[in-house]
Amino acid sequence: MRAFLFTLPLLAALASAAPVLAQDGPPPGGPGGPGGHHGRGGDDGVIGLGGQAQVFFSPSGQPFRAKPGEPYPIVQWFAQADTDHDGKISHDEFVADAIAFFQKLDVNHDNYISSVENTRYENEIAPEITRMDPRIQQPRIIKEEIDDHPQEQDLPNGGRYVKQILGAAQYGLIDEPQPIRAADANFDFRVSMDEWQATAEERFKVLDRNGDDFITLDELPRTPFQKAMDGDKGKKDDDKKGDKKKKGWW
Repeated sequence: MRAFLFTLPLLAALASAAPVLAQDGPPPGGPGGPGGHHGRGGDDGVIGLGGQAQVFFSPSGQPFRAKPGEPYPIVQWFAQADTDHDGKISHDEFVADAIAFFQKLDVNHDNYISSVENTRYENEIAPEITRMDPRIQQPRIIKEEIDDHPQEQDLPNGGRYVKQILGAAQYGLIDEPQPIRAADANFDFRVSMDEWQATAEERFKVLDRNGDDFITLDELPRTPFQKAMDGDKGKKDDDKKGDKKKKGWW
């Protein structure tokens, strides 16, 4: 419910925009935008790739991008978060990585991500979240249900819920279209450091699928973007990894 309420502005933006990619690329200053972080030492070689760029969003909503033919940029995030380079992300490393991104978004350093700072995130750092990537196949509606409430017939989809892959969820590991808003637990339109850390704890539990207090690359499934790019490749691996599915997980 929390994630739904606070993604309403994002859903409205997506509904009013044509299904296009970030063809203009990230703004000047690198793929993360001014103050953003790319995860490759500031390399901005991805600017201008438009629809051909590979995109990954970390669990905290930090975007990483790569040229076609390069490794999928999840490896950039993993290398950044794995600070001791032991091939796995510990609980403490995961939370520390989330806090580091919070500090980049908290421009005035007041320990809050304000509405203004969140708008900067959406417009400058992660513009992909306001667009629907046509390369990503949306879920099919297998069965159409009849709405028994005539007063709801004028609502979009007749008042029925239709699952869509939107925002950061197109390129991420968790079904959160707007990772910043999703952390606003008390609905005051800003995110405190305490809320951010609590959300990071929840996200780590979702990602640590075997409960060993570490995250490894081989336990992470493909993002919707990867699935779109690879087709059915790796489906068997995803099925195996899905044996221990958790809420909010692809």
